[in-house]
Amino acid sequence: MYEHRIAELSADLEILKKKRKLAARGIDLRGRQKVPKDVKLSVLNIVEATPLKKKILLQKLGMAPIKYFRWSQKYYLDNCLEDKRGGLRLKRPRMEDLYRKQIVAIRKQKFLGKADIGPERIMDELEQNGIFLSHETIRKVLHQEGLITPRPRVEIHEFKRFEAEAKNDLWQMDFLYLFVVGYGYVYLCSVLDDYSRKIVHAQLSTSATALEAADTLKTAIEKAGAPPKRVLTDREIQFFTGVGNRIGKFETFLKTNEIEHVFARVRHPQTLGKIERFHRSLRQECLNHYTFDDPIETHRIVREYIHLYNTVRKHKGIGRVTPEQRYSGQDKHIRPFQLQLRNKILSERKAMLSEPALQQKMALQKTVLFLKTPCLRRWFSFKL
Repeated sequence: MYEHRIAELSADLEILKKKRKLAARGIDLRGRQKVPKDVKLSVLNIVEATPLKKKILLQKLGMAPIKYFRWSQKYYLDNCLEDKRGGLRLKRPRMEDLYRKQIVAIRKQKFLGKADIGPERIMDELEQNGIFLSHETIRKVLHQEGLITPRPRVEIHEFKRFEAEAKNDLWQMDFLYLFVVGYGYVYLCSVLDDYSRKIVHAQLSTSATALEAADTLKTAIEKAGAPPKRVLTDREIQFFTGVGNRIGKFETFLKTNEIEHVFARVRHPQTLGKIERFHRSLRQECLNHYTFDDPIETHRIVREYIHLYNTVRKHKGIGRVTPEQRYSGQDKHIRPFQLQLRNKILSERKAMLSEPALQQKMALQKTVLFLKTPCLRRWFSFKL
């Protein structure tokens, strides 16, 4: 009698194991398939009533001893056999999986048709479409898709940071060299507004002299419509002739226009970090992808990049707005609107992925799973 019942129970448990492997194709199942209460109660009654050792009997049933003792503990101590764990659960969708295709598509667009678009730039593109993701999430997706190689970890030093209080309060100046095939080296003198990070003016020349620096600053003042209060430079020969020497043309121009000359710390390029970062971005995103053989074409490409840098490329250091928006004062109206829109979309996303919405979706999936059962399909075919 007992052997017949043991064979039936072992067959039922084997069927449950097979169902666990094959159940709910296309539906996310976490944990194990639930065992019905009557099967649990039958197992407890058989094991307690038979004279065989529990270990041998559980081996015949194909059960782990810990599972039996867990059932018996629930039955005798809690007076219930309900298993709240396992069963059909809908996995909460991840944000990176919902927008993976859009992230990969933006990555493959290329900036200026040449340079790769990084996580920060992809985040800006998604924000314009009303999608808000962190740059770390985007970086993880790019790494999973094999579109980015993680950078080696470097020790980050904490530097003293500074920023001008208003536009035209402090300008930074520096030179960058370029190589043009057939012409040799040309030099780009850039003027950056410290408050807004805007490139006020940049000028290409065949030499890096004090006269070229003074001419670049003069043109920048004409474009801005007002001279800066201070100009920050390093101690190169173009900007500073040295103590006790004759004053150079650049210093004479500053003195004539009553502009204060501020020097960077010796052997400390971080003081000019903003314009150094601009030159680095210019090389990585533009210059390294071209082979220049014409100074006029070089000037056109650099001018096009500076236009995009000022009007399109958003900066994290100034609140994710463009330098032009910061320079013109539009950021005071744009930033609160961006935060308001971001909070609204995030609240809608949270409501969409809330527990009641997931429960409703889970009930629908259960209904679909029930309608796909073989016995129900046979019953419908018999009725038809």
